[in-house]
Amino acid sequence: MRSLTKGIFVMTIGLGAAGPLMAERLPMPDGVFYYKPAASVFGAEAAWTNPAALSRYRTSSVQVISDIEAGSTFKSWGAVINREQIGAAYRVLRDSLGQHYREVLLASSVALGQIHVGGSYRHFKEAPGVYHKKHFWNLGVVGSSGRFSWAAVWSNLNRSRLGGERTETEQRYSLSFRPAGNTLTLSVDMFFSTKTRLDNADYVYHVEAVPKAGLYVEGFITSDKEFQVGLRANLQQYFTGVQSFFTSKGRHTRTTAYLGATNSRQASLIPPSRHRLTLDVGGRLRENPPQPVFGRRETSFIALLLTIHRAADDPSIAQMLLRLDSPRLGLAQAQELREALLRFRERGKTIVCHATAPNNIGYFIASATDSILIPPVSQLNLVGLRAELSFYAGTLEKLGAKADLMRIGAYKSAAEMYTEKVATEENRAQINRLLDDLYDQFVTAIADGRQISADSVRKIIDGGPYTSEEARRFGLVDGLSYRDELDRSVISDLPEISFRQYQKDTLLNDGWPAVPKIAVVVAEGDIAGNTASVFGGGDDVTPAVMERAFTVARRAPDVRGIVFRINSPGGLALAGEEIYRSVRRAGEEKPIVVSMANVAASGGYYVAMPCRKLFSNPATITGSVGIYGGKIDMSGLYEKIALTKELFTRGRFAGMLSTIRPFTDDERAKYFSHMQAFYDHFIQLVAENRGLKTDSVRALSEGRVWTGREALSHGLIDELGGLKQSIDEIADRSGLKDYRIAVFPERRPWFVFPGRSLMNAAASLFSDEKSPAQQWAEGFGLGTDGEILARLPFDISIE
Repeated sequence: MRSLTKGIFVMTIGLGAAGPLMAERLPMPDGVFYYKPAASVFGAEAAWTNPAALSRYRTSSVQVISDIEAGSTFKSWGAVINREQIGAAYRVLRDSLGQHYREVLLASSVALGQIHVGGSYRHFKEAPGVYHKKHFWNLGVVGSSGRFSWAAVWSNLNRSRLGGERTETEQRYSLSFRPAGNTLTLSVDMFFSTKTRLDNADYVYHVEAVPKAGLYVEGFITSDKEFQVGLRANLQQYFTGVQSFFTSKGRHTRTTAYLGATNSRQASLIPPSRHRLTLDVGGRLRENPPQPVFGRRETSFIALLLTIHRAADDPSIAQMLLRLDSPRLGLAQAQELREALLRFRERGKTIVCHATAPNNIGYFIASATDSILIPPVSQLNLVGLRAELSFYAGTLEKLGAKADLMRIGAYKSAAEMYTEKVATEENRAQINRLLDDLYDQFVTAIADGRQISADSVRKIIDGGPYTSEEARRFGLVDGLSYRDELDRSVISDLPEISFRQYQKDTLLNDGWPAVPKIAVVVAEGDIAGNTASVFGGGDDVTPAVMERAFTVARRAPDVRGIVFRINSPGGLALAGEEIYRSVRRAGEEKPIVVSMANVAASGGYYVAMPCRKLFSNPATITGSVGIYGGKIDMSGLYEKIALTKELFTRGRFAGMLSTIRPFTDDERAKYFSHMQAFYDHFIQLVAENRGLKTDSVRALSEGRVWTGREALSHGLIDELGGLKQSIDEIADRSGLKDYRIAVFPERRPWFVFPGRSLMNAAASLFSDEKSPAQQWAEGFGLGTDGEILARLPFDISIE
């Protein structure tokens, strides 16, 4: 270098040496951690180059590095590992004088919209002279716009002392440009310290070319004409490379070699081999469960579904082994899963299904595969559908409590659970109509899958359940085998890749501008008010969470459209109105369509209204335009337990929601007028957004519930189809051929604590305690403060 006073370049890649200005500068020892531009660094190398870039690409990797100098290898070596936005590195250096260094580095990063911010800590556990026990705090930022990426790194923010004096903070500013996509990257980094004049800054000019997918050729030259050349080769999920350094006179100083692996697929010199994909599906699959940075990540239904569609088009996947273990899915979700499996088969690929203890839903899914196997000692529990209704009025009566509820809509039967002892005729008629339609869909799908008549399927169901041998004899399954004994007559002789491996084996994209995204915003669960719990609000759909999700999606420049995925029976009416406003605001800026999962009814249907197009599965439960509300009268219970309460009010209706007495006539009329106003608003909203006449909507309303295919015939939805069709619709509307899926709300805690409900209960000790009446109301699915509810009258599950 021309002068040690010229910038962070000395500290960063160590081309200088200690000199008379060491009291002001503390250059980093050189070696192992090779040079990368701060604006375009990718992967674990970001830990020492620019920690902000760790969160820029969702990947995890490990890398070992060694310097080769004068025929000596492994005297200086290191390793780095990162799990997405967390990184750690270690290096051992032995310089030409025999001095020994040991350094530990920790780094982390977060994404703040389109900007990524990260920090790192570097500590010399062992080093000669002034470096011994020294530590450094560093900060970095990185962002991109169009074909440009920019970054800044500030190192030694703590200004570690040297000889009693503070050393200087080092600064690095980086700009990268891709004139022709990802095949060519031009970068320049500027280095200087806090006491360096800008015209004395040092520069590094870097170029990286990709002559063939998976092969990277790079090099840089400094202000002092020193230079580096490098080569990297990706070999499926592995990679290797070298970086060689030369003086301005062309003398080779050292070569750094590295070997690593990543958990994601890369552009590779070696084409992927053909595999058999193994899927394990069992228990409940939530649409968008939390995905912790550390700890086991739960498979989401969305990930499962989209991964099967991806595998259908992937030439490296030739076969699928589907292993079912009592899956708990709604019929509509199961229809989407069957559709994905059928699409896989339409591509000329085969699916073998092994069902450990097949239930109704399990067999419904399995019927879409080429062959079904179950254990020799098992049971095929194919018995058909059933519906059970619970009524609490008698129980409440014995306890001395009464649900003082009102409803609008003869079919809004949710209130009946608390006010009646048996179902009304309207409720019975509706339940039977739904069961008839769902059962017809259930039977028809099995008949098509097994290539037998629908009448035969009905007779088979009436004869169930079946032992394993009976199931084989009647042709319901194709063979008997234990899970670990599948032979080559059933499955092909192919290397196996698990779902989790395949899900991670996604082609990495380090492009900027980033590949466009389609956002999938998920609303799963009851619609509830905002929670103040420090441990989160569980699985409820709240206005605050939905607003954040839609705000991020509509503001992100790389998100071209939104799919609103709804799996909700509704809930609090006013909370639904707040969510409706967030959806409408997003729809004013970007195209948005709805994908209905198992249920999008009542409040779940309300929040879908602003969207341009509504997709529903044939078995989706939707509609239920109606509301109910009220309170629990606890006066009888209080009398039984000799609990005395007195009510003091100021204001005519101040005691309206008190639980120590029923509504007065005036209070009932006032409360009902609010319900009527919201119901009329609901009707008008549906009429305006669905292009229907108000009278037609009223005729379809009164709490009536419809299957998806019934809703289509009534104009309540636009098209039958699942999540894949909804995504395709947005892609077509936006003119997208290549895109990524981003799921919101992004639920990425550091850990998922077991027993979260217990933690929430503990947290409630330090917050406003709910009254017993509020806790009762919450337990029965009622509003805790007399809120008006827009919720499906019942929950439907198929075993």
